[in-house]
Amino acid sequence: MDSKIYDFLIIGAGSAGCSTAYFLQKSGKSVAIVDREGIAGGASGVAGAFLSPLPGKKNSYNTFVNEALDFSIDFYEKLLPDSINKKGVLRVPNDNFSKEKLENNDIEYEYFDKNKLQDTSSNFKDIDGYFYKNAAVIEPLSICNKMVEGCAFYKKNIDKLVFEDDIYSIQDIKAKNIILAQGVSRSLVKHPYIQISPIFGLRVDVKTTTKVPFNIHKSISISTNKDDNTVAIGATHERHDSSQLECTTTCDKCIFYVDSEKDQVDSLLNKAKELIDLENLEVVKTYKGARATIKSYFPVVGKIVDYENSLKKYPSIKNGTKISQDILEYYPNLYIINALGSRGFVFGPYLGKILSDSILNEIPIPKDISTQKLFYKAARKELLI
Repeated sequence: MDSKIYDFLIIGAGSAGCSTAYFLQKSGKSVAIVDREGIAGGASGVAGAFLSPLPGKKNSYNTFVNEALDFSIDFYEKLLPDSINKKGVLRVPNDNFSKEKLENNDIEYEYFDKNKLQDTSSNFKDIDGYFYKNAAVIEPLSICNKMVEGCAFYKKNIDKLVFEDDIYSIQDIKAKNIILAQGVSRSLVKHPYIQISPIFGLRVDVKTTTKVPFNIHKSISISTNKDDNTVAIGATHERHDSSQLECTTTCDKCIFYVDSEKDQVDSLLNKAKELIDLENLEVVKTYKGARATIKSYFPVVGKIVDYENSLKKYPSIKNGTKISQDILEYYPNLYIINALGSRGFVFGPYLGKILSDSILNEIPIPKDISTQKLFYKAARKELLI
């Protein structure tokens, strides 16, 4: 048995877990990571890993996304410059992002009409769009492996937490603090106010003789050519009802997708052909992954509130009484970073820094992403466990 007691054990080795591990380890803390599939073995490893701004009239959500994007692109460029390809993105108007929405924002862009696109590459179809310079695509596996250098890693399936004498014991691993970064996997503690839903994502890597000058996004995303001459085509488009589906494995092993993969791939490729002609196209590999999200689309970060005991101690919360978050009941030394959705690598480093700063330096977590905000909202609706 390993007698070492780690300062932190992070459960989940995707973008969220690896990013948090990086900042804690750089602060001098001993960090272990555990994941049943390996580093970036779940949704993060199969992600298209597109880093793009969120246009539109300024609001709290797109402001948060774009601040995270600036931070994370700078982070990746310093961490592993060979694993980030920063050539910008062309946003093509669609039902969700009209021309008005793409134009009406504070983000710098350049309008590309169909003639300018044709001059850039004759393979472009009869489309126009808005080019945003501050966008990129990264190599998720390389990035995640780099972030966890210096941390211990265990490939295990964890199904129970044991807390005794201020120490968590998980099989043969011991730690003072636990951080849950499990994505859509079943939580190891009760937090009914954080309702995680899976959103299905599909990515296809293809070889093509076409030179794609920059990333392209409409209802799907197409990457510029990578170093291995492949192009990634990806989409996140199907939300599952979490009350009907509990993720216990990765999507490539999930019965839910077995019979529908071909139609999904064909649909993805057909949508890509509507944007640009990918000559001599050859499908190299298909990836599937369930991204974790909550209804508000904001991620969730911070100490995990003990829902039952907090309401038992302060039942008036349900009537709207304001109780300071400092005196709520919390699970001891237990934190969460989750619901990064389809922007896992946009949010990852930004949130990892926020969480580590909160734990180590008591810097408050922004309200929109805090566990307490979800707790109060659920409690006042008298949410039942």
